[in-house]
Amino acid sequence: MNKIFYLKSLFFLLLICSCKYKSTELGSKSVYIEVVNNQTQAPQLGSFVSNKIRDQIIRRGHFFIRSNIQDCDYILRVTLIDYSKGTEIYKPTDTLLAAGFRMSVQANVSLTKRSGKVLFKDTSITEHASVLRGNSLSVPSDRQALLSISESLGQQVSQLIENYRW
Repeated sequence: MNKIFYLKSLFFLLLICSCKYKSTELGSKSVYIEVVNNQTQAPQLGSFVSNKIRDQIIRRGHFFIRSNIQDCDYILRVTLIDYSKGTEIYKPTDTLLAAGFRMSVQANVSLTKRSGKVLFKDTSITEHASVLRGNSLSVPSDRQALLSISESLGQQVSQLIENYRW
Protein backbone atom coordinates (compact mmCIF):
# COMPACT_ATOMS: atom_id res chain seq x y z
CA MET A 1 0.00 0.00 0.00
CA ASN A 2 2.76 2.37 0.94
CA LYS A 3 4.68 1.54 -2.26
CA ILE A 4 1.63 2.16 -4.45
CA PHE A 5 1.01 5.50 -2.73
CA TYR A 6 4.60 6.63 -3.43
CA LEU A 7 4.41 5.51 -7.07
CA LYS A 8 1.15 7.37 -7.59
CA SER A 9 2.56 10.46 -5.90
CA LEU A 10 5.71 10.32 -8.04
CA PHE A 11 3.66 9.85 -11.19
CA PHE A 12 1.42 12.79 -10.26
CA LEU A 13 4.43 15.05 -9.59
CA LEU A 14 6.05 14.06 -12.89
CA LEU A 15 2.81 14.72 -14.69
CA ILE A 16 2.49 18.20 -13.23
CA CYS A 17 6.14 19.25 -13.49
CA SER A 18 7.40 17.55 -16.63
CA CYS A 19 5.59 19.40 -19.37
CA LYS A 20 6.86 22.95 -19.67
CA TYR A 21 5.99 23.46 -23.31
CA LYS A 22 5.54 27.08 -24.25
CA SER A 23 4.35 28.22 -27.60
CA THR A 24 6.62 30.62 -29.46
CA GLU A 25 3.57 32.76 -30.19
CA LEU A 26 3.80 35.74 -27.92
CA GLY A 27 0.53 37.13 -29.12
CA SER A 28 -1.04 37.60 -32.48
CA LYS A 29 1.03 39.09 -35.27
CA SER A 30 -0.62 41.25 -37.86
CA VAL A 31 0.69 42.27 -41.25
CA TYR A 32 -0.27 44.99 -43.69
CA ILE A 33 0.36 43.97 -47.30
CA GLU A 34 1.14 46.84 -49.62
CA VAL A 35 -0.07 46.69 -53.21
CA VAL A 36 2.36 44.56 -55.20
CA ASN A 37 4.60 46.84 -57.24
CA ASN A 38 4.66 45.31 -60.73
CA GLN A 39 7.66 46.53 -62.75
CA THR A 40 7.39 43.72 -65.32
CA GLN A 41 5.83 43.45 -68.77
CA ALA A 42 3.10 41.11 -67.48
CA PRO A 43 0.24 43.50 -66.63
CA GLN A 44 -2.02 41.08 -64.71
CA LEU A 45 0.73 39.48 -62.66
CA GLY A 46 0.69 42.06 -59.85
CA SER A 47 -2.94 41.47 -58.92
CA PHE A 48 -2.55 37.69 -59.22
CA VAL A 49 0.44 37.68 -56.86
CA SER A 50 -1.24 40.04 -54.40
CA ASN A 51 -4.32 37.81 -54.17
CA LYS A 52 -2.27 34.62 -53.80
CA ILE A 53 -0.08 36.11 -51.05
CA ARG A 54 -3.21 37.06 -49.11
CA ASP A 55 -4.74 33.61 -49.68
CA GLN A 56 -1.62 31.84 -48.45
CA ILE A 57 -1.22 33.99 -45.34
CA ILE A 58 -4.88 33.46 -44.43
CA ARG A 59 -4.68 29.72 -45.15
CA ARG A 60 -1.54 29.18 -43.06
CA GLY A 61 -2.90 31.26 -40.15
CA HIS A 62 0.34 32.60 -38.65
CA PHE A 63 -0.56 36.25 -39.30
CA PHE A 64 -3.66 38.37 -39.36
CA ILE A 65 -4.00 40.63 -42.38
CA ARG A 66 -4.88 44.23 -41.60
CA SER A 67 -6.37 46.68 -44.06
CA ASN A 68 -5.13 49.72 -42.14
CA ILE A 69 -1.41 50.35 -41.78
CA GLN A 70 -1.96 51.89 -38.32
CA ASP A 71 -3.36 48.61 -36.93
CA CYS A 72 -0.54 46.30 -38.03
CA ASP A 73 2.69 45.04 -36.48
CA TYR A 74 4.56 44.45 -39.77
CA ILE A 75 4.50 45.83 -43.30
CA LEU A 76 5.11 43.53 -46.27
CA ARG A 77 6.36 44.96 -49.58
CA VAL A 78 6.63 42.86 -52.74
CA THR A 79 8.12 44.16 -55.98
CA LEU A 80 8.01 42.13 -59.19
CA ILE A 81 11.20 43.11 -60.99
CA ASP A 82 11.81 40.65 -63.81
CA TYR A 83 9.59 38.70 -66.17
CA SER A 84 11.06 36.68 -68.98
CA LYS A 85 9.67 34.28 -71.52
CA GLY A 86 11.93 32.09 -73.60
CA THR A 87 11.62 29.19 -76.00
CA GLU A 88 11.77 25.80 -74.33
CA ILE A 89 10.52 23.22 -76.85
CA TYR A 90 10.45 22.95 -80.63
CA LYS A 91 8.41 20.41 -82.59
CA PRO A 92 10.58 18.17 -84.76
CA THR A 93 8.33 18.79 -87.77
CA ASP A 94 8.21 22.56 -87.37
CA THR A 95 11.44 24.29 -86.39
CA LEU A 96 10.10 27.78 -87.02
CA LEU A 97 7.47 27.97 -84.27
CA ALA A 98 8.16 27.10 -80.68
CA ALA A 99 5.93 24.43 -79.15
CA GLY A 100 6.61 25.49 -75.58
CA PHE A 101 7.82 28.46 -73.59
CA ARG A 102 9.45 28.82 -70.19
CA MET A 103 8.37 31.81 -68.15
CA SER A 104 10.13 33.12 -65.07
CA VAL A 105 9.37 35.90 -62.61
CA GLN A 106 11.65 37.42 -59.99
CA ALA A 107 10.29 39.25 -56.95
CA ASN A 108 11.95 41.22 -54.16
CA VAL A 109 10.33 40.92 -50.73
CA SER A 110 10.83 43.28 -47.77
CA LEU A 111 9.40 43.05 -44.26
CA THR A 112 9.57 45.94 -41.81
CA LYS A 113 8.09 46.69 -38.44
CA ARG A 114 5.61 49.54 -38.33
CA SER A 115 8.17 51.50 -36.31
CA GLY A 116 10.51 51.40 -39.33
CA LYS A 117 12.94 48.68 -38.27
CA VAL A 118 13.84 46.58 -41.31
CA LEU A 119 13.62 42.83 -40.65
CA PHE A 120 14.71 41.86 -44.16
CA LYS A 121 14.99 43.87 -47.34
CA ASP A 122 14.88 42.92 -51.02
CA THR A 123 15.07 39.17 -50.50
CA SER A 124 14.90 37.71 -53.99
CA ILE A 125 12.45 34.95 -54.96
CA THR A 126 12.30 33.42 -58.45
CA GLU A 127 9.60 31.18 -59.91
CA HIS A 128 9.32 29.35 -63.24
CA ALA A 129 6.50 27.79 -65.26
CA SER A 130 6.12 26.22 -68.70
CA VAL A 131 3.50 26.87 -71.37
CA LEU A 132 2.80 24.45 -74.22
CA ARG A 133 1.14 25.25 -77.53
CA GLY A 134 -1.77 22.94 -78.39
CA ASN A 135 -1.02 22.90 -82.11
CA SER A 136 0.95 25.01 -84.55
CA LEU A 137 -2.04 27.25 -85.34
CA SER A 138 -2.96 28.15 -81.76
CA VAL A 139 -1.46 30.82 -79.58
CA PRO A 140 -0.22 29.50 -76.22
CA SER A 141 -2.20 30.72 -73.22
CA ASP A 142 0.01 32.40 -70.65
CA ARG A 143 -2.78 32.84 -68.11
CA GLN A 144 -2.51 29.37 -66.58
CA ALA A 145 1.26 29.70 -66.26
CA LEU A 146 0.91 33.15 -64.67
CA LEU A 147 -1.58 31.74 -62.16
CA SER A 148 0.83 28.90 -61.36
CA ILE A 149 3.72 31.33 -60.90
CA SER A 150 1.64 33.62 -58.70
CA GLU A 151 0.49 30.67 -56.55
CA SER A 152 4.11 29.58 -56.04
CA LEU A 153 5.24 33.13 -55.29
CA GLY A 154 2.43 33.48 -52.75
CA GLN A 155 3.53 30.29 -51.01
CA GLN A 156 7.18 31.35 -50.96
CA VAL A 157 6.42 34.83 -49.61
CA SER A 158 4.18 33.39 -46.89
CA GLN A 159 6.84 30.86 -45.88
CA LEU A 160 9.54 33.53 -45.95
CA ILE A 161 7.81 35.79 -43.45
CA GLU A 162 6.74 32.85 -41.26
CA ASN A 163 10.25 31.41 -41.11
CA TYR A 164 11.90 34.68 -40.18
CA ARG A 165 13.77 34.27 -36.89
CA TRP A 166 11.46 36.02 -34.51
